Amino acid sequence: DGSVRRWAPAALVLLSSSDLGCACGLLRHKRDSMLLALGCDDLSVRVVDTVGCRPVRRFDGHTNTLTDLAWGSDARWLLSVALDCTLRIVDVPSGALVGWYAFEYAATSLCVSPGGEFVATSHVDSAAICVWASRIAFQDVLVGEVTSSRPAPLQLPTALGGDGGDASDDEESEATDGEGEAESESECEEEGAERRALASLPQPEAQVHPQLFT
Repeated sequence: DGSVRRWAPAALVLLSSSDLGCACGLLRHKRDSMLLALGCDDLSVRVVDTVGCRPVRRFDGHTNTLTDLAWGSDARWLLSVALDCTLRIVDVPSGALVGWYAFEYAATSLCVSPGGEFVATSHVDSAAICVWASRIAFQDVLVGEVTSSRPAPLQLPTALGGDGGDASDDEESEATDGEGEAESESECEEEGAERRALASLPQPEAQVHPQLFT
């Protein structure tokens, strides 16, 4: 019915309510924050103050159905994806659009890491999970409002073991039947060492797309 209501769970008492005038299909709340993000059927993203249950921000720009929302690590940035194949990042306090990106395939969901260093997305026609690195977490970047009339294109990363795999795939294909057991044991040892080496890195270089977003 387009309304947002705040309840006291123990007493089952309605504390406050607000009429948005539009139905909402997505709701995201950030722990330790008083802000609530709503994805509405009119393609807008609205931010509601949970204390007073009143709208404080509205962000337009998507041209197709919203598929997911996610808060940044400090609840300052709000990320949204939609079937228009775009990702929009807004700075909630200032209301400015600080990131606007286009995917080849629409994102169906996204999630931000607790520290804000990485963003994971899933996409239509794909069973893979794409991991993106935030440039500001690893470099000194001046973040400003987007002034471009078009979103910046982002190419989806290549899945591990696919066309972008390393040379070990070719070596495995050349192994003979007589070397089967010995090869499998050595490969397991090499994979274990490689995983331990990747775990010690500050970011998973093999899984993170080299093009970082701001």
